[in-house]
Amino acid sequence: MEMILNENDLVVGARFENGTIQDYVDEKKTYGLIRIEDSTANWFLFNKDESDDDLQELYKKVLKQEHLIQNDFGEEIVVFNKTGSKSFEVFIKKIDEYLGDEMGSFI
Repeated sequence: MEMILNENDLVVGARFENGTIQDYVDEKKTYGLIRIEDSTANWFLFNKDESDDDLQELYKKVLKQEHLIQNDFGEEIVVFNKTGSKSFEVFIKKIDEYLGDEMGSFI
């Protein structure tokens, strides 16, 4: 996975063999986009106690539509607005891999 850096050398996404992932694609910087082959989905990390109001509102909206949430020790990976043939689980796995690689680059 090749990390994408912004002008301040902060990780803002990644490229991998069959797709890309971005941390934020909206003006409020609340959710990202992941593309794997012909499929896309939006995603964000959510913590019930620590997420800001914009994320709290988005979380409530997402619960009313098709989505998948994976709880990783209190922080949830939320995937929604999926299009294409890839399953939610495939997206979660790639996001998990990205987050692991991103954390590893800081150590």
